Amino acid sequence: MIQVYDLRVNYLKNPIGLDSQPRFSWKLSSEKRGDHQTAYRLVVSSSKALFMNGEYDLWDTGKQYSSDHLHIPYAGKALPARTRCWWGVVVYDGEDMPSCGEPAYFETGKLNTRWEANWISAWFMGKGANPQERENSMLMAPYLRKSFSLTAPVRDARLYICGLGYFEASINGQKVGDDILSTAFTRYDKTVLYLTYDVTELVKTGANAIGVVLGNGWYNCFAEDPWNTKQASWRHFPKVMAELRVTYTDGREELIATRPDWKSSKGPIIFNGIRNGEHYDARLELGNWTEADYDDSAWDGCQIVRAPGGELLAFEMEPIKIRHRIPAVRKWKTEKGWVFDIGQNQAGIAHFKFRGPKDTEITIQYSDVLNEDQTINLEAIGGFIRSHGFQTDKYIKKSDGEEEWQPRFVYHGFQYVQISGIDYEPELSDVVALTVYNGFDHNGEFSCSDELLNKVHHLCWWSTVSNCHSIPTDCPHREKNGWTGDASASSEQMLLNFGTQAFFTKWMRDLRDAQRPSGSIPCVVPSTGWGYNSLNGPDWSSALTNIPWNVYVYNADTEILALNYENIKRHCDFMESMSVDYTVHYGLGDWCAPFEGPAISINMGSFKCPTEVSDTAIFYSTARTIVKIARILGKTEDIEYYDALSQKIKKAFREKFFDKATMTVKGDCQTSTACMIYLGLAEEDEIPGLLKRLLEQIAEKDNHLDFGLLGTKYVMHTLGAYGEGNIGFEMLAQRTFPGCQQWIDLGATTLWECWNGGGSHNHHMFSDLSAFLHKYVAGISPDENEPGFRHILLRPAIDCGLTYAQSRLETIQGEILCHWTNENGKQVIQLKIPVGSSATLYLPSSYKGRLMESGKPAEEAAGIHAVHAGSEYALNLTSGSYRFYTE
Repeated sequence: MIQVYDLRVNYLKNPIGLDSQPRFSWKLSSEKRGDHQTAYRLVVSSSKALFMNGEYDLWDTGKQYSSDHLHIPYAGKALPARTRCWWGVVVYDGEDMPSCGEPAYFETGKLNTRWEANWISAWFMGKGANPQERENSMLMAPYLRKSFSLTAPVRDARLYICGLGYFEASINGQKVGDDILSTAFTRYDKTVLYLTYDVTELVKTGANAIGVVLGNGWYNCFAEDPWNTKQASWRHFPKVMAELRVTYTDGREELIATRPDWKSSKGPIIFNGIRNGEHYDARLELGNWTEADYDDSAWDGCQIVRAPGGELLAFEMEPIKIRHRIPAVRKWKTEKGWVFDIGQNQAGIAHFKFRGPKDTEITIQYSDVLNEDQTINLEAIGGFIRSHGFQTDKYIKKSDGEEEWQPRFVYHGFQYVQISGIDYEPELSDVVALTVYNGFDHNGEFSCSDELLNKVHHLCWWSTVSNCHSIPTDCPHREKNGWTGDASASSEQMLLNFGTQAFFTKWMRDLRDAQRPSGSIPCVVPSTGWGYNSLNGPDWSSALTNIPWNVYVYNADTEILALNYENIKRHCDFMESMSVDYTVHYGLGDWCAPFEGPAISINMGSFKCPTEVSDTAIFYSTARTIVKIARILGKTEDIEYYDALSQKIKKAFREKFFDKATMTVKGDCQTSTACMIYLGLAEEDEIPGLLKRLLEQIAEKDNHLDFGLLGTKYVMHTLGAYGEGNIGFEMLAQRTFPGCQQWIDLGATTLWECWNGGGSHNHHMFSDLSAFLHKYVAGISPDENEPGFRHILLRPAIDCGLTYAQSRLETIQGEILCHWTNENGKQVIQLKIPVGSSATLYLPSSYKGRLMESGKPAEEAAGIHAVHAGSEYALNLTSGSYRFYTE
């Protein structure tokens, strides 16, 4: 019997505060092979009571004879604003037996209803006798509060709030929500996001109080840096707009909104800068300032301030949270203080215990690099930040006793913490790292018998989560910028390993906000205006095309294609305007291919694949992707133009860059050759020759990799897709330079920016290596012709020399498992295919006639039939669990 589980709306579990149209998805499980959904009935009610009573006043689809269970768009009555709606689904299997899961809910946001609150800030923000005083007033965190009384028992209470740059709200002494570093970074003069909280349990009949403390975040980033962040068009001092809406049990409503009658004060956070650090003077703490009985008579009022300018929309993604707590593993004393090693490079903050006398000023610095004398090295990663310090927090003690503290409005990239200013030996337990990133699910697991490959996956995993803080950044320390090329390169593995669909949906809006009418987008998003006139070639700007396409392939989500379609076209048109005879040459290229010597601004661009080769290939790929999207969306009027454009680009590429006689692509390197194959510029009859040349190029490097950011995708996936995944495995498994083993030997716990160890030590741009491990070592890939894992491609590298490998993915369809062993001449393959999916298992032809399942030859077992697949042995599988083995 089919079971229904994991009901979601817009990829989120029981979301509250939605302004966009709800789309419903659910997963199915069954012990029966080939079980499937034949029909469903989806129902929505405006209250739980109505739902439980069987009164579906908003929408009842009736019985729909369809296997669809992904992204079902809401089509009922107009949804009221600020309403919790309950929904459920009944699913019918092949025998017309019904099954239903637990009811779920979603809650609408303000839905464009008028805000009845003001944007406010503290009285002192932006004030001063001169520009320097006014600037200094904006460096601290303002504290705002409001006392209010509720006259009857409360049924519901919601807080709708946008605090810029960051905020933390509390009601009656209790923090609202478990998120941190909210609200999300956007181009604030285009889009601003508000959050919704259920605070019913925090309010009470009688006297109450709400308090909000505001941080600078990205809204008021004042550091001098190369990206002109200080000159951002949106930059202003911190502010907040909020509505606390209370509904009594008798149906009456109460509104507590931000207005000038709120009180404000300075407080203990005397400085905070997202790229700098946080300074906290505990002597200035305000006591129980968010409690109702607090005496705020010494506080001043608030000022009404200008709005940030952007459209105010609901926050519809998983917020940033504390995801891991990692105690320090060792410590040592240096001339500059005590250094703590967390044991894992990561992004976040730390929780501290401090002792010593009152008034002691303690300095905390963070890095992932040590000097030779084992002190913290900030110069290696801090050279771009030219004012107000870098990754440095300060704490001033308020008493002679033990005090605990952690910063609120910053995060750092670090493995090491250096504490100076104390006169005692701290305990190892005094420092605990708090890893922070967006609260998306962990969906992918990979393991195998080679410990190096397991470590490679570990490096990819940790460098990814270190760079997800409402946008995908390049690194969590040196820049914290949303480099488009890094996210484009990483997006596929991010969809394999994590539930990043809503995360990417949000960031794609950021890209649309950043796009100029000409079609160009900057190389970092959000952008202050920097990055439009360099470093934003076809390669880095491919994020605008690749990420929506990857989300579609992995989740069958046509809406993300529709939302970004016109923008993708506009960017393709921009590339065409930059082309000469249908070739382009203005990108960054195969960045950070192997080199020896210094990194930043010296050798990172010393790659072998000519930029015009990769740029033109990406130009072609973009045009071809537009044709595919146009067919999916029914945009038939665009197919002819972009199809013809792609053919012109292909012709130009082949004429200028390809020598068919020698099967060489200009540059004659791993990336050039793989680029032509992977991006579809080769004819079918040319692929064997090009693949042969690629294998020769790899052999010439003694089976070592010789590529940068672009080649990571092109080379590894070309090898995997054309049955040479074993070679890709050998390249990754190399123990000598260039390769991952050298990083690990040097102490890496995340991916590094440069193969020789230069540059950043927490960069995710090579993390697509994890996708290769999932797809071509363990063996699970999606099929873009049946997206969302409706059809699964299984290519386990069972003869690669490993004794086992496993990939386990929690996909939008459900759990997919491929676990294989090859030991002592015996092979076993365990598979799990979710309900609603089918799969094709590809194996070397030597397995034909040897493979068994359920005590029978594989072709005779239930749910399996053989298919023709050229030189490979292929089996089609229905949903269910399988155990194949050889005798």
